[in-house]
Amino acid sequence: MADRRIASTTRPAPAAFTVLRLCWAAYLLYLGVQALRSARRGSPVPESPDGAQPSGRYAYLRGFLTNLVDPKMVTFAVASLPRFVGRGLGCVPLQFAILGAIFVAFGVLADGTVGLTAGRPGTWLSRRRLARQAADAGSGTVMVALAGRLVLER
Repeated sequence: MADRRIASTTRPAPAAFTVLRLCWAAYLLYLGVQALRSARRGSPVPESPDGAQPSGRYAYLRGFLTNLVDPKMVTFAVASLPRFVGRGLGCVPLQFAILGAIFVAFGVLADGTVGLTAGRPGTWLSRRRLARQAADAGSGTVMVALAGRLVLER
């Protein structure tokens, strides 16, 4: 009897995962096609009319929201953090809080390093048409291929 209840409660998860996977594949396909179109056109990178850079606050909020809605971040946190929590080791919410803080600290360290060091190559790429076209074509091809793999995955 208990086995039937467990089986009936887990049925929606595969369907929801399939819908999420197909939506993600459609989004990747869209991004890949846009990158390939950009590579074909060879259009310049749009710059702000006044040459102003976005504020640090805007960049932080955009990155925060991107991570908040990114399914791989949520999946990684939900799948990995509980593995390191033990009921016999003390207060479970405190363990989650500490592990979450460590996870965030490593994320800030890694993403901050990338963010601080990506400016110079990004400026170089934006000034060289062929390099920008090659980067767009390469990333577009990878995104289209990944979208195809997601669609064909079972």
